[in-house]
Amino acid sequence: MSTKKGRVLYVDDEEINLVNFRETLCDEFEIFTAGSGKEALALLAREGEMALVVSDQRMPGMSGIELLTEIRAMCPDTIRMIISAYTEIHELIEAINKAEVYRYFVKPWKEDQLRLTIGNAVGTYALGQEIKQFVEQGRKQMAERMRSFEGEKG
Repeated sequence: MSTKKGRVLYVDDEEINLVNFRETLCDEFEIFTAGSGKEALALLAREGEMALVVSDQRMPGMSGIELLTEIRAMCPDTIRMIISAYTEIHELIEAINKAEVYRYFVKPWKEDQLRLTIGNAVGTYALGQEIKQFVEQGRKQMAERMRSFEGEKG
């Protein structure tokens, strides 16, 4: 059984960043990487939902905000983060409003901050999944009790 905390997808068009991210976090998390938004969407279709998707903002073809907005529609429970060397205010606002990002990280990242933030994001995802399961169990139990009650009445 894996002791890793969760599945994380990192999207960046610069190979060195993909390698650095994977090397930094592969001991704690199951890391997937993609070199473009299109590749990331194909990977998600193949591998299924991730706990967290972290995307570079400025990439050819599809920006990080565009990608995370699509991922939000596909996998609404997945936590989303933007990572960028640029901090333009309109991009920050768009990331928050359109993609509902969990965090906007600035490159170059500080390893300890990145590790802590990713751990918190994956933990938030896991907690949300537990709550979802708990609510679903409660609904099923309530439905069973209602059927039982209806059977006793009739």
